[in-house]
Amino acid sequence: MRKESGANGTDVLFIAANTRSLAVNRGAFIRALQARGLSVGALVPDEEFLREVHALGVVTWHYPLERHSMGVGGELSRFLALRRLIRQIAPRAVFAYSVKPIVLGIPAARLAGVAETYCLATGLGYLYGRHDRRTRWIRRVVDGCYAVSGGLSRTFFFQNPDDRNELQQLALFRRFARSVVVNGSGVDPDEYPFSEPPVSPVRFLFMGRFLQEKGIREFVAAARQLAGQTTGAEFVALGDTDESTVNGVGAAEVAAWRKEGVVTLPGKVRDVRSHLQAASVMVLPSYYREGIPRSLLEAMSTGRAVITCDSPGCRETVIDGVNGWLIRPGDAADLARRMQAFVSDPRLIGRMGRAGRAMVLERFTTDFVNRQMLEEMPIANMGQPLGDLA
Repeated sequence: MRKESGANGTDVLFIAANTRSLAVNRGAFIRALQARGLSVGALVPDEEFLREVHALGVVTWHYPLERHSMGVGGELSRFLALRRLIRQIAPRAVFAYSVKPIVLGIPAARLAGVAETYCLATGLGYLYGRHDRRTRWIRRVVDGCYAVSGGLSRTFFFQNPDDRNELQQLALFRRFARSVVVNGSGVDPDEYPFSEPPVSPVRFLFMGRFLQEKGIREFVAAARQLAGQTTGAEFVALGDTDESTVNGVGAAEVAAWRKEGVVTLPGKVRDVRSHLQAASVMVLPSYYREGIPRSLLEAMSTGRAVITCDSPGCRETVIDGVNGWLIRPGDAADLARRMQAFVSDPRLIGRMGRAGRAMVLERFTTDFVNRQMLEEMPIANMGQPLGDLA
């Protein structure tokens, strides 16, 4: 029999990294929970996509989040604020994703009396790609926090096997955390329908934050090389600067790219579908330690060939030579070579695009991913005691 909802009528409380990811990346999962009769709430740190979140039927509460702060006093204050909020909301389960919501939110939820908690690592991020002394020290701290939160949770979800293998090296995590790999966030193939890609000109599209590890500089460098060698190619980069991060590309550099004119820079857009429809090939030369980039799944669903790095998360989306190409991380010349292959033989664009669409339908739909996750959640499987689902 169904238990009563929390004090504020909330069955599952998400602790979100930002409202955009909650609406765009978790939206289908939220609807799947609601379809099973569960009410959903969320703690959110911003208001950018708040209207879209509320349109999902999600009740929200604001909580403080400083994504890049490492001050002990500030983090303790935010941890205590989270615990108070969660205790007031009194949900039956908590679902946290991204670094700070996991390492602060899960212990706060357990101390607030929530017995059923879940973690979702949507990629390990720049901490697990950089190798300077400060980053290594921070990573050791985060490793320990992940292990604690994993041990306190029912299931720790990963979006690719490389990330799980990374944390499984930690004895504490390996011993106490139950981990499951799912196929990213998935994509709705009806929301991103197939269309024949244009081939004249061949338009290469980058979508993502302008971070060094996302490969935006390699994309610009490859575009310069092709622009100097061939005609019939165009280059578009959707996104914007993020100077709040240590690895963000600066506004002055982006302004120089815009003035140069090799790459068209429309800025940050809320709906990328028209840009995908106008693109021939999706390019994401990322070595950021992605989960599985949703932008690649959106492009594949639309029927676009992709070029991405042979790196964790990205490599899960490509069978090399079938639906796109895998390139060496940080290698602009390798990227330019693969981009040139599409210009030289445009027939590859349609053939690889159709193969990518078939891959999405086989294993990357939101329905497929949601089933993977719901099977691991006792709250979504009424009538079965927690022990029966261990």
